Amino acid sequence: MKNNTIFEPFKYEAELLNDSEKKLRVIRKSRQVGITTTIAHEVVWKGILFSNKLILIISPSDRQSQIVMTKIHAIIDSNEELKKEIIKRNLSEIIFSNNSKIFSLPNNPDRFRGFAATDIYLDEAAHFLNDEPVWAVIKPMLIATKGTLTIISTPFGKRGLFFEQYQYAVNQKGLDPEVKFYDFFPSTISPLINDVDLEKEKKNMTDLEFQQEYLGEFVEAVDTYIPMELIEPCVDPSLELMEEGEEGTRYFVGIDFAKQRDESVVYFIERRDDVLVTRHIQAWTKMNYSEQIGRLRELTKKFLIAGGCADQTGVGEAVIEDVQAIIPNIEGINFTIQTKVDLAGHLRTLFEQKRIRIPNDRKLITQINSLYYEVSKAGNVLFKSPEKATLHDDYLWALALACYSARMVDTSKPILRSIQ
Repeated sequence: MKNNTIFEPFKYEAELLNDSEKKLRVIRKSRQVGITTTIAHEVVWKGILFSNKLILIISPSDRQSQIVMTKIHAIIDSNEELKKEIIKRNLSEIIFSNNSKIFSLPNNPDRFRGFAATDIYLDEAAHFLNDEPVWAVIKPMLIATKGTLTIISTPFGKRGLFFEQYQYAVNQKGLDPEVKFYDFFPSTISPLINDVDLEKEKKNMTDLEFQQEYLGEFVEAVDTYIPMELIEPCVDPSLELMEEGEEGTRYFVGIDFAKQRDESVVYFIERRDDVLVTRHIQAWTKMNYSEQIGRLRELTKKFLIAGGCADQTGVGEAVIEDVQAIIPNIEGINFTIQTKVDLAGHLRTLFEQKRIRIPNDRKLITQINSLYYEVSKAGNVLFKSPEKATLHDDYLWALALACYSARMVDTSKPILRSIQ
């Protein structure tokens, strides 16, 4: 078969491809080392060379599953002979003329329940956050088909299916030749990434994010204020953000204005009965305040705002006054030790009571989980963060501000409107 585009794997990628028939592979990787592309080539190879394969790729979200399938489509499109072997394809399914099939789906067990998969790939498995129902569905498949399982992820704490299966694979070394773990980190393992590139990325991330995603470390947060066991039940993988609000529905907004290298983040929530549901998130980088005010004005045309809170620490009253000119029912809040305790305490209570729904967004979840604290000698809670982490908590505080604004607002009252 003639290739128009030849895939020449690096040494570590070739190692993975040579082990394609092992029953269990667990791949602990850093970002940008090319494993998703490697797996895309592997599943195409399996699909074309073997009849009646049913290859199932499961990702944390619809968007991620489509990204994986887009890579597979690109491989097929690079080879004219291979294209002739495809009888059906879209962003979730490919069928070969030999009756082999590739499915790329989000980690909703109802979407792949009943499949008789011969090869299963869990992509970014540490970010599933619904490990037990996923495992309950795929395990019988593997028993029935005697198939292969490949679990791939950057680390995301010492928890869940990925961490447990990685530990299991490590413990099976020398005992079971059909089980293997792989350590593809740090990101400089790829010849395409050097130390200078890595240093640039480090400047734009928290220490926790960098350690997990580029160094491949299992980082355990000891004194985190909102631990993962509180966050996980409130993550809704099927939650779709809205581009504009529904007519007649009122929303609450939290705004955390940029400081130093931060992004300005605008976070919209809806109060449904007693539950606060994320509806829209925007982040703006290196944008002057006048342009941000213009963006906020456009958002008020799309979302009916019942109330809101904005961080005025560092930006001053003038900026808040400009915001209030277009959103009269918004309150400026100065971040002090006490206001942070109030905001974070209210947010934690929502997670404890499962009265909040957030999307499966890696940056958002990491920032919520990265709020560290200590108790002073006087018994007061003081929030702290690792070096540079205080520069990257914008999503956290925008969410906290939005939730805080929804506490006592009576949504039956008319909403004040500015002159647009």
